[in-house]
Amino acid sequence: MFVAAASVLAIMVLPGTAVAGGTDWLDLRRLNIAHQGGENEVPSNTMYAYRRALRLGSDMLEVDIHTTADRRLVVIHDATVDRTTNGSGAVYDMTLKQVQALDAGYDFVPGEGPASDRPARDYAFRGVRTGEKQPPPGFEPRDFRIPTLGEVMRAYPDVPINIEIKGRSDSDLASYLRNAEALAAFLNRLGRTRGIIVASFNDAALRRFHELAPQIDLAPATAAVAAYKLGRVPPPEGTVAFQVPTEFQGVTVADEEFVDNAHEDGYAVHVWTINDAETMRELLGWGVDGIMSAEPARLERVLCGADMPRPMRPAGVPGHHCNRRISIACGIDPIRAERRRGDLRVVLRRRDEFSGKCVGTVNATIAGSRARDAGRFSFGWMPPGDGGPRRRVVTIDLTPELRRRAHPGGTVRIKTHPYTAFVERDRLRIGQ
Repeated sequence: MFVAAASVLAIMVLPGTAVAGGTDWLDLRRLNIAHQGGENEVPSNTMYAYRRALRLGSDMLEVDIHTTADRRLVVIHDATVDRTTNGSGAVYDMTLKQVQALDAGYDFVPGEGPASDRPARDYAFRGVRTGEKQPPPGFEPRDFRIPTLGEVMRAYPDVPINIEIKGRSDSDLASYLRNAEALAAFLNRLGRTRGIIVASFNDAALRRFHELAPQIDLAPATAAVAAYKLGRVPPPEGTVAFQVPTEFQGVTVADEEFVDNAHEDGYAVHVWTINDAETMRELLGWGVDGIMSAEPARLERVLCGADMPRPMRPAGVPGHHCNRRISIACGIDPIRAERRRGDLRVVLRRRDEFSGKCVGTVNATIAGSRARDAGRFSFGWMPPGDGGPRRRVVTIDLTPELRRRAHPGGTVRIKTHPYTAFVERDRLRIGQ
């Protein structure tokens, strides 16, 4: 009965359009949407995560919002700070100052996400926010705190951004509505409409938001998605895209038919949260418009291998599509240096078991010389325990000055730097 009635309604209503807020979302195809900035690769919802995601080639950022006790919109996935920081308690009970004093990388394990009860060496980002550890080059301790929504929007005024309205709990409707009202007020003051989609799991929150900020594009919530899936009932006014999983509680949601129907009715389709390459390729074959991934570097690799057109990136955005100079924060130890004619061979050992791409540079300098020569290393995508290499040999072509100084028995200073991650410095005795 419900399905039949819904089908009639779908026929009676004219197709929608994916341009309500001035952005043609159907024209933005094959978007790499960095879910929380890539929460499996880097500390989630941090400015570090967002800049790194854009640098590697991501086209769109996904953020989650809550409000603090002093009514500030902050970007964090959970309603509490316990899972991702060195603090505890609800965001809603803390001031902005208290929230931003926390270390948002405290419990993060590269290639995995937040985890507890791991060896201290696995927490690569712990202490960067508090100044106990130097940040990666080009970043600051503040890039590892919980940011405000204003910080993110000011940093990336031309980057497409997906904003999800969260609540204190799934059953706390009042908190969803307060957050919706706070977000509407913020975006109305900001004045930006292009390149923004607001989403939520809560239908009432989206309705309230749309009442207050009808100029902003929407992705419908759970009930509206179900109605469209089951009966092709048109989604609420303001909808420009469906943001859906492939499956929800054992029920298929996104499939090729769903994508075709949505496109026929004028809506884009973004699928979340996809982290395996095989599913990414399947979705691209269906013609989805965007994929949200907790591993945007992996998604970028798939997109670059698909030989399909991508959307143009806004001017001034860091990085570029298919940027190979991106790495997780893997740990690399130089263990031996040897002269081989005009070269220096440096043996590197990987000490971590993090999943993800581990690549970077090796620099060699000799005491008394300003000259510096470099090579590149790649340990691939697999950690040693899963079959990836434990050791690599990097050959550095020395300048004439370093050749004169790099004699057996002497000391060479080695700097290893996984791209966008930490620099480490060591000294080695040069062997023959």
